[in-house]
Amino acid sequence: MLFVRRIATLLACTAAVAVTSTSHAELSANLGLVSEYMRDGISETRGEYAAQLGTTYIHTSGLYGGLWASELKRNDDHTHSEWDLFGGFSHPISHNWGIDLGVTRNTFHGDWESNQQSYGEGFLRATYNQSLVLGIRQTSNFMGSEFPRRVLEASYTLHTASFDFEFYTAQHRYLEIDDDYNFGNDNRDSYWHFRVGVERTYHQYDYRLTLERTNLTSDYDAGTTFQFGIHRYFDLW
Repeated sequence: MLFVRRIATLLACTAAVAVTSTSHAELSANLGLVSEYMRDGISETRGEYAAQLGTTYIHTSGLYGGLWASELKRNDDHTHSEWDLFGGFSHPISHNWGIDLGVTRNTFHGDWESNQQSYGEGFLRATYNQSLVLGIRQTSNFMGSEFPRRVLEASYTLHTASFDFEFYTAQHRYLEIDDDYNFGNDNRDSYWHFRVGVERTYHQYDYRLTLERTNLTSDYDAGTTFQFGIHRYFDLW
């Protein structure tokens, strides 16, 4: 999800509470196109492009929420889009540290089976100096199953005058598995996801190039993938 990459912006916004007593809110929207949509390191568009859009509301109290969507092009079903509702609370707890706590409702659309894959996920992240992010995500019914999944993730973003360089890794683990819900290889319960990216913001546009890698087999439409994306942001309020 694109909004996850903008946690530092959310924390910077809520930090304004410490220096002003005036209540303030921001509402923004974005439209974008990516060469391939990778969801947790797994392709959701069979190597093809995807159109994306979203809107985010941020209040200086730390509360935020929004909607994000992406086009899907899967091989094994008729799912055509993903629509995610999210909300949470971000707040600085010291000069360098901040926390971000929230929930996401991931929904899939296209046919009856797609609709049954929807699930909710809670997350907690700690951010240091708007660069280091340590987080955990967990759901009790991943992709509409009865099986919980937990994600442990860490990222570091190097900020320069013109570019941001991101280094990201995550472990995705089923806390329970069976023959239908696992990651293959004799009921494998986990996999690793790695990402290296460079991002440039110019005026109201974000340009992003990433290299993604998992240790899953090609059966999961995962492996090593380059992705390029461009998003245009609009300040609505």
